[in-house]
Amino acid sequence: MTYDEAVLAVRQTFADCADFNFLQTDVGACRFTMANFKGLTDRVSVGDAVLRPMLDALHADVFDGDYRKILRNGSVMEVPDVQTAVGWLLRGEVFLAVERDGEAFFCLANVHMGVSRAIGEPETDVTVRGPRLGFVEDSEKNMTMLRQFLRTGDLKFVSLVIGELSHTRITLAYLESRADGKLVNDLSRRIATLNAQAVTDSGYLEMLLQGRRSPLFPLMGSTEKVDKAASKLLAGRVGILVDGSPFVLTAPYVFAESIQSAEDYLRTPYYATAVRCLRLFALIVSIFLPAVLVAFGEFHSELLPDVILQNLHETRAELPFTLFWECLVALLIFELVREVGVRMPRTVGDAVGIVASIILGDAAVEAKLASSTVIMAVALSAVTAFIVPTYMYSTVLLRFAFLFLAGAFGLYGIFLGLVMLVALVSRLDSFGVPYLSPLSPLHPQGLEDFLLAIPKKTLGRREEL
Repeated sequence: MTYDEAVLAVRQTFADCADFNFLQTDVGACRFTMANFKGLTDRVSVGDAVLRPMLDALHADVFDGDYRKILRNGSVMEVPDVQTAVGWLLRGEVFLAVERDGEAFFCLANVHMGVSRAIGEPETDVTVRGPRLGFVEDSEKNMTMLRQFLRTGDLKFVSLVIGELSHTRITLAYLESRADGKLVNDLSRRIATLNAQAVTDSGYLEMLLQGRRSPLFPLMGSTEKVDKAASKLLAGRVGILVDGSPFVLTAPYVFAESIQSAEDYLRTPYYATAVRCLRLFALIVSIFLPAVLVAFGEFHSELLPDVILQNLHETRAELPFTLFWECLVALLIFELVREVGVRMPRTVGDAVGIVASIILGDAAVEAKLASSTVIMAVALSAVTAFIVPTYMYSTVLLRFAFLFLAGAFGLYGIFLGLVMLVALVSRLDSFGVPYLSPLSPLHPQGLEDFLLAIPKKTLGRREEL
């Protein structure tokens, strides 16, 4: 690769790019070229640590081809070909080329500035007690934060680049003594062979790794909390850091993780166990409550106590709809209100969601379009879904599915749907690990960290996945 070929290729690649800085000049008997992107490199560092030392060395005729003797920054990398230079330019490196006596010398200098927000507390994983450090969109900062929690040479990072247009850096993080080597190799192979134009978020990567099948339940964990990700690595899982995303994926993922919280290990075992049971109960209520109400109200009213049955009939005496249609309309209205609250600006979204729910609910009862019993059941079912955020969107679909089954077949439809759901979940596996582990297959030691919370035995322990 000659000097003219390399410089011409770099210049033509980024032609018509307003943020591309290209400097070409002759200094004494040498020809010198410097190229970088303005927004990706620190302007002061480029001038003080790269450009000024290079020009001084060329003027003094002391440059012998070794950039490390001249440049003041700590990272200098050789350039094997133009494609490598182009790739690293887009990541914030400075491309340098010098021709002296017909011989060309190339290098890449690291004065990367990057565009990322300051490290702060994550908004999705909120805790009352415990570390509040959250990941950001810069994978290098994320790796550094993981190092602060796991100060061991056993923590390994493997970097890959995917995306024909985005060239996104994907980093696998794992503890060599605890993670399964086959899992690490399998994930590396899958990611390296992905056919993707661009990957801008870890959610895209999660969908790509799932392949053709699109399961109803997530097969990979996701977190913004650094301490939570570190605990997953200690348990033997593999973390996946995506440059540009503050959410770190963890694999494999099992159902038991959905009812666990990082704060459980900072509380008393008794309270943490009670809270986990409460989360599991909330998940069941969120899926089945409207369906059970319809089944008892329309098909099996004889199973209800007389007081409750009489109250239900009194509240619905003047309503023109059946109980099924009443629940269906109420659920649809709630989902519409929730989407409005999510899509609107944060300053007004919460207020609009609360006000709309109160006004619409009260107006529906006053207009004899819905009963207070149905409004309460639908609201309770929708609110409890947020206690287990991992399945927040899956429960919406399951809630409607069980509602239709209950409207058609009553309790028999609910039992049929439950059998189908258990069969579906039992068949799932996350990168070779059964989704219902440690329940199926039964693993007694794993049950110590399922509904039970025994931090003294489980904290920092490698899980048998």
